[in-house]
Amino acid sequence: MTDSECLAPPVLLCGQNLAEPRKVELKTGQAVVFSRPHGGQSGTNEDALGVVEKRDGGVCLAVADGVGGLPRGLEAANLVISFLADTTLNKDQPLQERIEAANQQLLKELPSAATTVTAAEITDNVAKVCHAGDSTLLAVGQRGRIKLKTQCHSPVGIKEANGLDEKEALFHPQRHLLNNMMGDPAMWLERQEGIELAARDTVLLGTDGLWDNLFLSEIVELIRAGELLSSAEKLARMVIARMESPVTGQPSKPDDVSFILYRPNPSAELDPADKD
Repeated sequence: MTDSECLAPPVLLCGQNLAEPRKVELKTGQAVVFSRPHGGQSGTNEDALGVVEKRDGGVCLAVADGVGGLPRGLEAANLVISFLADTTLNKDQPLQERIEAANQQLLKELPSAATTVTAAEITDNVAKVCHAGDSTLLAVGQRGRIKLKTQCHSPVGIKEANGLDEKEALFHPQRHLLNNMMGDPAMWLERQEGIELAARDTVLLGTDGLWDNLFLSEIVELIRAGELLSSAEKLARMVIARMESPVTGQPSKPDDVSFILYRPNPSAELDPADKD
């Protein structure tokens, strides 16, 4: 299979080195995925992601980033994404409970490993989101209005939520630190529910390799409108360029990078803010 071919769900990518973003065939909407290790060096990517269609007609999207500095990060990320994919078919178990169960499995099987996770269930164009760590979800309208951006569970993320300037946060020396992650017995989940998505809204889930290398305004401008695959290609090219060719005043942090872009079916109602 070449990189240009579409993927059929369930899509589970663990430690992959994609040359370019890949489209995913969905009944519920459009999706594009991308995952690449730092420098394109195969065998070093500790990210994982999943796109799974549910029996109730919805979709589950998730990204995980194995925590660097701890052993078996890739295995931890893969365990969490695989667990969510296996249990997504049980529509009666809330997303939060599935992630908590995955954490118990992680503590049992890989007690020294840890990973972040951000997951979204989208059914009838309404999203439920759970996350732990600094992998982030962003939902924006066609004109760039931000409907949701999850907060990083980190010392710098807390400071940013309390007023720290974005540029200061991106260049902060403690940006790599976390204060919440899967694989910790004290792990906790932040939840957002009832996020209504309109026909032209875009949802982005990404590991910190994405968010640490681009300004939020740049990301919004790249994904808010246009063909989804084209947006993903531009996003991937820009983040790789930032890592490989540092420019003064622009963020540049070498890291693995993985993301999912999603849009609901065009049959969804338009957001009034996006109407002419």
